[in-house]
Amino acid sequence: MRTLQAGIWLCTAVLSIVLSSRESAAKDYLAYISDSPDSSVVYWVAKDAGLFKKHGLDLEMVFMSGSTRGVQGLISGDLSFAAAVGPSVINGKLAGGDVAIFSSVGNTLPYYIVGKSEIKSPEELKGRSAAVHIPGTAADFALRLALKRVGIAYRDIKAIMVGGAPGRFAALKTGNVDFTVVTESGKIDAERSGFKVVIDMAKLNVPFQFACTATTGKIIRQNPELVRRMVRSLAEAVHYFKTHKDDSIKIMQHYTLGQSRAVLEGSYSAYRDLLVEDLFPTMEGLRNTLEVQASFDPKAAKAKAEDFVDLRFVEELKKSGFVEQLYSRR
Repeated sequence: MRTLQAGIWLCTAVLSIVLSSRESAAKDYLAYISDSPDSSVVYWVAKDAGLFKKHGLDLEMVFMSGSTRGVQGLISGDLSFAAAVGPSVINGKLAGGDVAIFSSVGNTLPYYIVGKSEIKSPEELKGRSAAVHIPGTAADFALRLALKRVGIAYRDIKAIMVGGAPGRFAALKTGNVDFTVVTESGKIDAERSGFKVVIDMAKLNVPFQFACTATTGKIIRQNPELVRRMVRSLAEAVHYFKTHKDDSIKIMQHYTLGQSRAVLEGSYSAYRDLLVEDLFPTMEGLRNTLEVQASFDPKAAKAKAEDFVDLRFVEELKKSGFVEQLYSRR
């Protein structure tokens, strides 16, 4: 009897370990790719407001600086989802990665070139030093496009690879560079620190696939319900952000390690209107990116915007009336 009981206990213990191991292995990871609120706030809100859990998701959020790294994490199988921008998904797909954009919360290019007050015009950026992000990120694309608009080739600036927004702004503030590229929160910080806006890309309202979410074709095929739940969570997070200002700013303060209220108020005001409620990616923005990239990448010249998206989940969301129901409760 004791032997039998011991055997049962052993089997139970082994089964428990196996199940625990399976649970651990089945955990889903989401990477957000910026520690500024401009492209990450919807994910922060979905996590901290309990919206992922509400929709049946057990997600572990991790920070990976730059959308290029996020897409690489998807391709390697380390992530289930990654925040991204259009160029990083395009590059990942063209390199053979099985990745697709399935939702979006930002469809314009909300960037600014800020620099030293001595820079009197955009043309004076030529020959000067700039703190830049890694190739394939939205910040990288925004800088290249801004320079192109004023007739300056990227090779005609002294590009210094720094990385994320806080590091780029720190390089400007310490005098190590003459200018950099920032989003709304960085613009506010720059102006408060005595720097000037040299080029306002946000005013141009350029269609661009900015803040979007990507996954792999494998996950879409094998677990479409996981993606469906993610889409619902993000749609509700956008609504929460737009209707819970104080709570959203507190969440932003937590993830930005105490960024000033004034800066976050500015970010909130800007992105409250910019966030996409129905989560549809911008096909025009993807076409714009492909057009620019085609000048130096033959693969991009042959690609179509439709190659980089899977719209079934946002189309389902629209047909279900889920978004309309959210906003009818206001």
